[in-house]
Amino acid sequence: MQKQVEQVLSLRLSRVLEDIGVNRYMLTKRRRTWLIKETGMTISETLQGRNKKYYHYGSQSEGTTTPGMQSDIDTLSCIADIPVILDWDEWQQGNSHLLAIYTDQLPPQHCWLQRLRHDLPLPETQVKLPGDVKDNEGRVMHTNTLMECYDDISHRGELVQHGSSISLNTNAYVIAYHCVSLPTECQFLFHRPRPGHWPKPDTLARARQAGVFLVPQGYSESPSRSIRCRSSALHVTPHDPCYPQSKWEWRFSTSMMERLLMFDMNTVQCKAYVFMKILRKTFLKPVVGDRLSTFHMKTAMLFTIETYPPDVWREENLVQCVIYCMTTLRRWLKVKYCPHYTIARVNLFAGKLFEYEFPTLSAMLSPLMESNMPYISKIDIDFLGVKVIHISRGLVDEYNERMKNNQVITSYLDEECSKSLIATYQQALCLFSFYSAEELSSHITEQLQILQHILEHGTYLEQEVATMAKPLWLGTLASFLASRFIHLRQPIKWDILNLYQSSLDSDLLSSRLKFASMLYCNSQYDAAANYLIYCEGLLEPEVWQLCSCAGRVSTEPSSRFLDKAEHSSNKDIMQKFTAICVHFMPQEMCCVPESLVYEMFRTVQDEDREQRRQSNHYKWMDLAVIDCIPFLYYLQYLTYRQLKMHSRKHAAQEKLRHYIHTDSQGHGHIDTALNMLGNCYELENRLDVAWICYSTSLEFYTRNNAANWHVARILHQRLHR
Repeated sequence: MQKQVEQVLSLRLSRVLEDIGVNRYMLTKRRRTWLIKETGMTISETLQGRNKKYYHYGSQSEGTTTPGMQSDIDTLSCIADIPVILDWDEWQQGNSHLLAIYTDQLPPQHCWLQRLRHDLPLPETQVKLPGDVKDNEGRVMHTNTLMECYDDISHRGELVQHGSSISLNTNAYVIAYHCVSLPTECQFLFHRPRPGHWPKPDTLARARQAGVFLVPQGYSESPSRSIRCRSSALHVTPHDPCYPQSKWEWRFSTSMMERLLMFDMNTVQCKAYVFMKILRKTFLKPVVGDRLSTFHMKTAMLFTIETYPPDVWREENLVQCVIYCMTTLRRWLKVKYCPHYTIARVNLFAGKLFEYEFPTLSAMLSPLMESNMPYISKIDIDFLGVKVIHISRGLVDEYNERMKNNQVITSYLDEECSKSLIATYQQALCLFSFYSAEELSSHITEQLQILQHILEHGTYLEQEVATMAKPLWLGTLASFLASRFIHLRQPIKWDILNLYQSSLDSDLLSSRLKFASMLYCNSQYDAAANYLIYCEGLLEPEVWQLCSCAGRVSTEPSSRFLDKAEHSSNKDIMQKFTAICVHFMPQEMCCVPESLVYEMFRTVQDEDREQRRQSNHYKWMDLAVIDCIPFLYYLQYLTYRQLKMHSRKHAAQEKLRHYIHTDSQGHGHIDTALNMLGNCYELENRLDVAWICYSTSLEFYTRNNAANWHVARILHQRLHR
């Protein structure tokens, strides 16, 4: 009888976990989304000439989270052009290297890093870079104060140190180096005795090739004694030559191995792990905070999967599987030792829990291991407790609830993927906006060559990102070249028109509107009017107008979008259902309606600059950035005005006004939309209404708003009548 009760509870718990996103489909979608995001970030670095690789580790990329858990985003940035080597035989001419140094004083999982010369297999003898010091043997050592040298990161917000990571808001950002060879202690997984059924042989084979990262974290229990060293470029007072030992230490991290292991877990195992994390957050975190972390839970999970046979991991046995994992954790708490799954001689409790907390936590686990889970009603995360109770009473339509929750998660993942691609493109545009015409043409061509190389030789994920990124750059190149021809009053060449044609599938509307804007600015009004009618026909209810600019609120996707997106590829979502902001650099000025050129010069006063200094993400303000839908109506107004189609002109103006006051709800670039409407009224010689539009725009965004220019213009006109 007890067994049957446990099986029924297991099935109910399994259904609720599926409802909140722990199911095979959402696991796969989460993992793919974050792999694409990290691939896009890496390609962005490549396009900007930097050899950096990004990785998203932890709950988000593993798929082992839910909306209610509010998991942070763990990002690792690997400096790929400075490899770490374990032996001099691995040194290669032309590359900068760091040599891992071991001493008897160093704790397990830690080493020092010595700087080597790039031209000869010899140690470096001069301190040249921040983060380097000389020891008393004359060796140039790289300390783990690396984060202090990255000023660009400090502009993103307040930094908070958490072990090897720096928190930016609620997320963790780690800068690391990579070592392709495995240190002896990191080969623990492959040599220790195991039952053998898990991990799978192919997973172990890939894990052997994963290498390790060196992250800037000293041992939590290193003695506070100092090591005598010479003055360096670190952020210390010049007269202080002493460094704590922990400042020299770098920790081996097997994050890639752990990711492969997590990806090897089946759905039931993921459900058990997520439920363990929910229990930790609900009952244990209030007592010890994050000192008993999700990594402890993950480690218990991995050892438990390895220990118990595969046939126990079934839906109807979920409760017992959770108990098995809790049993593993409680055993470690009793002996005050938590082994690392992939690294030998490491106690994960060291420096985390206090002595008196071990028996307390062990006692707290006992009631959580009862098979009838009497505590489940107290779990508020994702309303899990309420849902289990409702299912037990037959009060929940499981299918509809599951679909609703999965759509919410899908929306979040689609937004993350799209924003990552747009951010990559936007960052490069901001960088290129200061280049000369010749430099810009060369750099965009180089971007396209790199993307083409990725399309031909990259991994599947790299090819997917490049496929979505390339049309954006083709559209930018076309617009830039067309702007030059318009400026010179020369006809647009066919090869430029072909570039426009190749760019149209960047997303649903932005590249198409750049083409329509070029037609208008080139006085091809009939062609522009016809093409804008076509663009307006693409505005179906499922279209999502997405703005990813810092300081602006993105529009929420509609239910129709969610229906379409839930089972669509990222490429289809972007090209068929998403309308991203339209971006123009100053070099594209002749392809932009005259009034919108002011958007490129919105930063005027010291107060404007001060606001922008608060975040590195405000660089988009050097561009003209417009939401697609209001830009479409504005272009229609301007085009019909030139064609003297007065009824259509006023209809387009009314659509723009209705969008601003009803549809937009203040989201996106509402300030720019109001500035466009104000310009419409100016062209109608209704300066009083135009003044109201510009003033309203300034009410939304007082600083870095081109409306300041328009207000000044109108004021000047009135004073000089």
